[in-house]
Amino acid sequence: MKIFDIFKSKKTKKEVSHFNLFSSNITFTGANAQRIEDSDLAEICIDRIATHISKLKPKHIKHDDSGTVEILDDEINFRLNHSPNEYMTTSEFIYKVISLLLLNNNCFIYLSYDKENKLEGLYPLNPVKVEIKQDLNDSLFLEMNFGDGTNYTLPYESLIHLKRLYKKHELFGGDAAISNHKQLLKNIQTNESLIDGLENALRSSFQIKGLLKMNAMLSEKDKDRQKEIFDEALRVNKQSGSSIVPIDLKSEYIPLSSDPKLIDMETLNFVQGKILNYFGVSEAILNSKYDENEYNAFYENTLEPLTIFLSNAFSKALLTRSELLGGEEIMFYGERLNYASWQSKITAIEKLMGLGIFSINESRGVLGYPPIKDGNKRIQSLNYVSLDKTDLYQIGKENEDE
Repeated sequence: MKIFDIFKSKKTKKEVSHFNLFSSNITFTGANAQRIEDSDLAEICIDRIATHISKLKPKHIKHDDSGTVEILDDEINFRLNHSPNEYMTTSEFIYKVISLLLLNNNCFIYLSYDKENKLEGLYPLNPVKVEIKQDLNDSLFLEMNFGDGTNYTLPYESLIHLKRLYKKHELFGGDAAISNHKQLLKNIQTNESLIDGLENALRSSFQIKGLLKMNAMLSEKDKDRQKEIFDEALRVNKQSGSSIVPIDLKSEYIPLSSDPKLIDMETLNFVQGKILNYFGVSEAILNSKYDENEYNAFYENTLEPLTIFLSNAFSKALLTRSELLGGEEIMFYGERLNYASWQSKITAIEKLMGLGIFSINESRGVLGYPPIKDGNKRIQSLNYVSLDKTDLYQIGKENEDE
């Protein structure tokens, strides 16, 4: 089954007599995504972020009045944890969602339900153009055009819509519809021009290594013959591993110095730094050579906001108002995400739990584990006592000594 077959058995285009544009010229286009993917540096940045986020484990949970957290055993949890759709694992699904979001500043996920209104699939969509429409009842629809020429109009409520750089448009993320990633594309083009200049300089430096000067007047035929002799000598020496080429008194080899003026590394680093900053990826993360502090900065500035976006967007789209008010939500846990050393986490937990500051579930949260039943209890070390009890404790100890 093709992925667009999910639309064929469903009523995806509402029968209305009239569509109005939501706002004039409000159109999203993913035309620049390919230009970004063509940049090695941008592609690596996206891969680093998507790979780390794909380690998250989504859970459908419920908080009760006592603060207890329960992981619900339902179809939503099954889909999120095991089979978002028939084509993807959970990790693949999250990786694709984040990649599309970073490429387009928008990501659309179609929610497919069966006749009993049970969730049967979540499908990341990659349209090349999206136009907002509105019917006479003010319901929103998205008309999506795909790269294969197909076109579908979907109710906005049937989608999870993730947005990045959500500032200017009423509905879409990004700086502008047509010039999405305008500054990023400018930096990518500059970076590619610098790299092309480097390649051209290196290529030209390898073309001519030296001149063979003949100390006599030779015909063109004799010149060609001497060149053949010299080339053959070079070939034989290369095979034998020798670095010396014998020549007679009639000829003289004059080497040409090869000192190509390559690009200014400071300029290249500056341009590439702007691309890294755009995605929130440091050079250490880019090269996968980071320490605990470098990863924690990456987590707090880049990964954690995306994790919150995912939780909020999935909760809003998958749960009803009454379920949300009843304490239900979709959380993306990252026990495989935090880079802080195990010893650092254990030390923090021991201190904070011993002081009664952390509950069991809060401590599990530090480790990235989901909550457990009855895990909101706080425990405290008997080595600590409140200040107003210290005198009583001391008096009791003195009485024992007597």
